[in-house]
Amino acid sequence: MSQLDLALRREFFVKEQRSLQLRIEAFNALNHANFADPIRFLSSPLFGQSPSMLNLMLGTGSPSSGLAPIFQAGGARSARIVLRFKF
Repeated sequence: MSQLDLALRREFFVKEQRSLQLRIEAFNALNHANFADPIRFLSSPLFGQSPSMLNLMLGTGSPSSGLAPIFQAGGARSARIVLRFKF
């Protein structure tokens, strides 16, 4: 599995103890496909092939299973922009 995640952050100071932080994050920036384990049963017609992606094998995104599949290792390319006001 390989994945490149990038993040940029810039902080703007408004007053003495107040600041505005801008953050841009990109997950799987190169959009590299990460396949799950191949089928290992000889009787299967899909023997040796991977029928799904790795992010679907790591959890469903429900509250008890962790992150949503798009933010897990092996997910599709995604980006988010965060604006935070600190006081």
